[in-house]
Amino acid sequence: MTGMQNGGVRAATPLRILLVEDSPFDAQLVIRELQRFGYELAWERVDTPEAMQLALVRQTWDLVLSDYSMPKFSGLDALKLVKTSGLELPFILVSGTIGEETAVSAMRAGAYDYLLKDRLARLGAAVQRSLEEAEQRRARRMAEERLRLLFHAVEQSPAIITITDAAGNIEYVNPRFTAVTGYPQQAVRGQNCRMFKSEHTAPTEYARLWKTILAGGEWRGEFVNRKRNGELFWEAAAISPVRDNDGAILHFVKVAEDITQRKRADESLRKLETQLRQAQKMEALGELAGGIAHDFNSFLGAIIVNAQLALSASSGDTQTAEYLDRAIGASRQAAGLARQMLAFSRRDEQQRRPIQLGHAVHEALRLLEASLPDGVELAVEIPATGRTVLADASQVQQVVVNLWTNACHALESSGGRITVSLANVDVDTEMAAKLPGLSPGPYVRLTVRDNGQGMTAEVQEQIFDPFFSTKPAGQGTGLGLPVVRTIMTGHEGGIAVESRLDAGTAMHAYFPEQRTGPATEPGIEKPLPRGGGEHILLIDDHALVRDAMRSLLEHLGYRVTVFGKPLEALAAFRARPDQFDLVLTDLSMREMNGAELAREVLATRPGMPIIVSSGYELAGIAQHVRDLGIQEILAKPVQRERLAAALARALGRENVDSSL
Repeated sequence: MTGMQNGGVRAATPLRILLVEDSPFDAQLVIRELQRFGYELAWERVDTPEAMQLALVRQTWDLVLSDYSMPKFSGLDALKLVKTSGLELPFILVSGTIGEETAVSAMRAGAYDYLLKDRLARLGAAVQRSLEEAEQRRARRMAEERLRLLFHAVEQSPAIITITDAAGNIEYVNPRFTAVTGYPQQAVRGQNCRMFKSEHTAPTEYARLWKTILAGGEWRGEFVNRKRNGELFWEAAAISPVRDNDGAILHFVKVAEDITQRKRADESLRKLETQLRQAQKMEALGELAGGIAHDFNSFLGAIIVNAQLALSASSGDTQTAEYLDRAIGASRQAAGLARQMLAFSRRDEQQRRPIQLGHAVHEALRLLEASLPDGVELAVEIPATGRTVLADASQVQQVVVNLWTNACHALESSGGRITVSLANVDVDTEMAAKLPGLSPGPYVRLTVRDNGQGMTAEVQEQIFDPFFSTKPAGQGTGLGLPVVRTIMTGHEGGIAVESRLDAGTAMHAYFPEQRTGPATEPGIEKPLPRGGGEHILLIDDHALVRDAMRSLLEHLGYRVTVFGKPLEALAAFRARPDQFDLVLTDLSMREMNGAELAREVLATRPGMPIIVSSGYELAGIAQHVRDLGIQEILAKPVQRERLAAALARALGRENVDSSL
């Protein structure tokens, strides 16, 4: 074996050759022929397997030239060593005698070429061709490797990848496509991409897409597409063309991301922001409504009490009694308006008790029938008995009035039919998921249905927004349905709308069943509990209310001492605390509020019976007031029956209905 040698004088193409040859003379012939062809050689000769293995490791080679038959080695053995090493080296057999069959076997085993030693003239050309072929093989292998990597990346990509032909027919989809849409590749291959379209993406957007990509540009945008199971999903996509060497479009590639969860999160955030703005607006409106309603209730209380006293004194004068009845009725309607403002601002005290809804609904309809528009029929479908609910009868009537008013408005120009019905319904889990605020369980459903023009989906989304109204200017406040929803939320129920254009509207109010306690029917007259000359200290800074309440208390059989200023009343009480049997005070007064006054009274005389009244929200402060030791809390305008019963209870009389 010779060492590394440089042959040839002419500078030409560098070439590193490993010669597997037992004959130094034959090796020189080969070297001279290659130098003559124009190669600048660096070479080494080996003739044993061990020497060849060392040479392959020690040096980088461009080519292996091997004799076919050697005493200790063979050309095919040398070829196997090259293959085993993992090196991609061109391998040429050079032999003195080699048959055609042996040559074919060598080529199949991986040899690039073979030639006889007596025909070395074509050796240079054979080497050149083998080197070029080796380069082509390396380039092809690298391209295949890149393709494998790219295919693996596409197959494993979290993006949805689709490849179509120039007409949009699907040629390839990756596994992520199947995971998102539910379609396996074999089910969509050859299908057109429009099979995924939904009505939620505008046709103009599809037109923009095709105009862009057919012009050779890249389109980016968002789709709402349809899965195999019919479910909709959002995707953000980029679509671009793939051209041939002449510029003709052969394919389109779409890379998309499933953004459904992000869209849902964005929608939830938008709703939360809307609710926050609504809550802020409602808070401001609530403060305004609460303040107005407080003064409104105070004055209405004075009107109602005085009218009731006058009615009691008008024995025999039927005309005067009729006038007073009208005044009392109008005042109570005005009080109902104040309660709507309080309900709207969540400042109303609900007076819920176990009832059957039928009586409250009938009572509301009795008053409303006179307002039925011409050409409109009324149908009432209310069973004689039904489930018991825990409800405020007056608020139930507010719900009926507001739903009735909307139904009349829908029919006033065309005529039609209004149906008011009650039904027992059992809300299951699936139904509860579609009705906001409801839990599965038994309910009583109040329905007010009309066969009018119905509502669009856009209108249905806004009908519970404060001040939204479809009525002409001046004919609606836009507070009716928001008040209904507030009332139903307070009753742990819900309100739902069912409407289609030209098919009418049905409003459903769901009241949960009250499983315990007997049902009572509102409106049944009961004898008023009367006093026995007990001494009451009355404090209210509204003169009209003060005078009316004093007259009512005296009419009920009590002695009354009246003060308009809380500090003067407190001084009188402290001077003679045992003189009084009960303190009746307004809760909201400028000089000192009723809670502070009660605290001072109880500090002077623990256990003193105290009743407070207020036109403000009671639900939020009731427990705090009771914690002070106050027995009763009454909402203004104070009803005569409730006041009489509260006085009797606070003074320790037995057998007084606590629902009054």
